Amino acid sequence: MVGIRDVAKRAQVSPATVSRLLNEDQTLSVTEETRQRVLAAVKELDYQVKKKIKRNASICIITPVSEEEEIDDPYFRAIRLGLTQEARQMKIAANRIFRLNEDKPLPEIDAFGAVIVMGHLAKELLAKLYQHNPNIIVVDDPLAEEKYDMVYVDIAKATENHLDRLYDKGHRNIAFIGGLRNSMQENHKFKISDDDIRTQTYRDWMVTHGLSENIQTYLAGWGPLDGMRLAEQLIEDHHEKLPTAILVASDPLAVGVYRALAKNDLTIPDDIAVVSFDNVEVSEFMTPPLSTADLKTSEMGKAAIRLASEKIQEVRGYPIGLVIPAEIIIRESE
Repeated sequence: MVGIRDVAKRAQVSPATVSRLLNEDQTLSVTEETRQRVLAAVKELDYQVKKKIKRNASICIITPVSEEEEIDDPYFRAIRLGLTQEARQMKIAANRIFRLNEDKPLPEIDAFGAVIVMGHLAKELLAKLYQHNPNIIVVDDPLAEEKYDMVYVDIAKATENHLDRLYDKGHRNIAFIGGLRNSMQENHKFKISDDDIRTQTYRDWMVTHGLSENIQTYLAGWGPLDGMRLAEQLIEDHHEKLPTAILVASDPLAVGVYRALAKNDLTIPDDIAVVSFDNVEVSEFMTPPLSTADLKTSEMGKAAIRLASEKIQEVRGYPIGLVIPAEIIIRESE
């Protein structure tokens, strides 16, 4: 493949001169003879000129989360609120949002100053977006590759904190109710897997603490109805020896778990302790109030805008991974 150095050698100039001339650098001063020599070398060698893309100072958001899902899910809604608030504060345009689905082609993102990805995309799809715009910031996916800017909450540490606390209170038979990880693929269809960070950390922690025989994992969607159905299945499967505690992957799931336990005349926390993640508003008003981990969703959104601003201003040439610690909120459910 012909490179810029080949053209420079043929034209007897420096590679920098070739690059500046082909990119129409107005500050470059060369003779007409030199200009024609470079253009002739380009033609003779069939060098494919790659024009530098001029990007604007605005930010677009790409997400596989539908508008309905975002309205229903306080988790993604809070991230978006943080994005919007920080963009307004920094006077950055960030009002273009592209929602990926099977019926739409990839959006044209080349001209945006930065691209914020909210939600889980497969590595092949992220790589395709990266080809069009390298100024990508991935929000809420610690499994993304390190070549991207990333901001996420340390959910693994929060999971261990919950489990350590339950262990210190004497719990050994601890079950897990969680959601499946949905990653959008290159074909815009979702791949469903059980490798959510909370699920992985629970299994690893139980093995490390010699409790492999007590591993009870129930996974489905992330809503209250999923939580109720999974808890009812757990009770049916282990009615002779129920767990003494349940680690739940999200507060909406925990709402359903509470309902299932109440229907089966089980009291929280006397019969079964329950702890969760998200710290959505309803968690404080559940009966009893729910112990949970505040995942700083709004702060993730704000941090993503700040990282995007750095990309736009070209203040650094290397990726950053920003990890925000969760805050454990201990209430009366344990």
